[in-house]
Amino acid sequence: MKNIFRIIIAVFVSTAIVSCDRDDDSLGADLEGLAAPSNLGANFQITQDNSGLVTVIPTGQGANLYEVDFGDGSPVSTEIKAGEQIEHVYAEGEYEVTVTGKNLAGETAQGTQSLTVSFLPPENLEATITRDPDDNYTISVSATAENAAMYEVYFGEGEDEEPLPLMAGENVSYTYSSVGTYTVRVVALSGGAATTEVTEEIVISDPLFLPITFESPTLNYTFINFGGGEGAGAPIVENPDPSGVNTSTMVASYTKPEGSETWAGTQIVLDEPIDFSTTQYISMDVWSPVAGADVIFKVENRDNADIAAEFTATTTVSEAWETLVFDLSSIDPSQEYGRIVLFFNFNIPGTGEIYYFDNIKTTQLEFTELPLTFEAENLSYTWSGFGGTTGGVVANPDPSGINSSANVAELNEGSGAETWAGMSLDLDQPLDFSNGTTVKMKVWSPEAGVPVLLKFENSASAPEGGGNPTVFVEVIQNTTTSEEWEELSFDLSTFEAFDPAVDYDRVIIFYDFGNPGEGTTSYYDDIRIGDTTYISLFSDIDENIAVDTWRTDWSVSDYEEVTFDGRLAKRYYNLNYVGIETIANPIDASEMAYFHTDFYTEDATSFRVKLVDLGPDGVYGGGDDTEHEVTIENPAQNEWVSLEIPLSQFENLAGRAHLGQLIYSASPSGAANVYVTNVYFHN
Repeated sequence: MKNIFRIIIAVFVSTAIVSCDRDDDSLGADLEGLAAPSNLGANFQITQDNSGLVTVIPTGQGANLYEVDFGDGSPVSTEIKAGEQIEHVYAEGEYEVTVTGKNLAGETAQGTQSLTVSFLPPENLEATITRDPDDNYTISVSATAENAAMYEVYFGEGEDEEPLPLMAGENVSYTYSSVGTYTVRVVALSGGAATTEVTEEIVISDPLFLPITFESPTLNYTFINFGGGEGAGAPIVENPDPSGVNTSTMVASYTKPEGSETWAGTQIVLDEPIDFSTTQYISMDVWSPVAGADVIFKVENRDNADIAAEFTATTTVSEAWETLVFDLSSIDPSQEYGRIVLFFNFNIPGTGEIYYFDNIKTTQLEFTELPLTFEAENLSYTWSGFGGTTGGVVANPDPSGINSSANVAELNEGSGAETWAGMSLDLDQPLDFSNGTTVKMKVWSPEAGVPVLLKFENSASAPEGGGNPTVFVEVIQNTTTSEEWEELSFDLSTFEAFDPAVDYDRVIIFYDFGNPGEGTTSYYDDIRIGDTTYISLFSDIDENIAVDTWRTDWSVSDYEEVTFDGRLAKRYYNLNYVGIETIANPIDASEMAYFHTDFYTEDATSFRVKLVDLGPDGVYGGGDDTEHEVTIENPAQNEWVSLEIPLSQFENLAGRAHLGQLIYSASPSGAANVYVTNVYFHN
């Protein structure tokens, strides 16, 4: 072993020596790849004595030398190093100062900065303070004023505060360290001695609203208990069991006191009402000392407790984190709900046991994302028409050929509609290009040869004042048939500005693009990315095929379909083995490469998957059936496990064209509890 170690060291040292020898040789190549300077500009410091003396401080990225063209016809400055500054005397007037930056490779770039030199005091000063939408503690300030050369901004935090310089047409940002009321002061400077300033008082607050993660050091997470232990609250503590679905640092702790009322619980008032406009589901991570404890999640109006809604979920594991989902779909969305009330182990007197909870947020059971099949019961698929179109999800008018699904999207292009008329749909999840960059879509058109434009936008790139997003990708394909379903392919990589790293989160369809509307109706379905083909038994990745039963009579297991950890799942408990059959319509997986299933268990020490092929005759029995079982030993517990099993591992299957049975089993036999979802074949 020692000899082997010496050999490894020797190889490493020789490699290091070779690398050092090459450094000098590759220096030129490294410089050739050096990025050109960017973001060239300048900061100014103007002397307020009517002399017109201005200090110019070049700024930029990637430059080590600068030249300054002062913009007044005087000679360009000599080169100065990064971080240095240069002085210049100006007459009164307005100038465009040009800064040229040069990097080590000799590449150059330019930028300009406007400069006003006036000996008159600044007038009509206006300051604009903008709050960061994602950070309650951060603001940015911009300013305009006549005769101003620059500005100084004081943010009102600290006695010996140094102002931040602000150039014309730019803004400066500042992040406060704590909540409070602060006075922002903006001073406009010209070349004269007189200045002009404005002040504005701002309040930095940290309102409590969903989601609640208990990770903020400044938020007020004050819970009030009732029914026993009043005033004790739910202190925020370190996560006692950072594992499974919740590895966060801080959580809330609730102790149900011994002898407390059966309805004892805890509550908190939010600073903003919960937004139930788009979803009526709440999820919460819970750690319970026992399984089978009923947890009630209740929301109330802050001023009227009679305006309320509640739902119960039951813990399924003990001493482990799980995500409970509460269905508040019966809620009245016209009311405001700003109080959360929690009951743990409801209807049972307290024994002094401790419950932990975390990550309270609105959620959805399903998301609007690709693939779009329009079959989800919990999604509204809100299409928006523009330019003279209407439409939405309707029953398939022609369930035949390649598309026999129940629901499709309809696009009605009105007579005289704009040449750019279309329909758009916002997605909850951006496009995922892991399966390629070609989008396929089934189309039903009343005519052949009609141009269909498929477009995806990045909604965040829309201008602040309104308008269409500036980051998008679009491809046109023509229909080839009329009054029947066909599949069109849109290769997004053919669009020059396409970038797979962009989050495209809006889909837009234009029918007969470039031509005015003629009162036609077209249909669309199964919008997906890539050539991956699925045979889905139970998932939202594709339309599910017909399954005879999810628990045969000969199964040794209890069964129910539940929502668990925010997912619709098949629950098999007291599981020995369970049979799932597609004998009436056997599955042809001969062109598939993988079997996929997700499962969750808190107690199974092994999990097994068996496939049974019915043989060439496609009939159960008859002597030509074959089967094979794959075993997963010691699977991870208290977390979802994704199985991606190559079908080649089912070695004893003589064929895969007539799969009639899928059998799950687990150990300990007859006692395991398993949740299963996302059951499908794919290639």
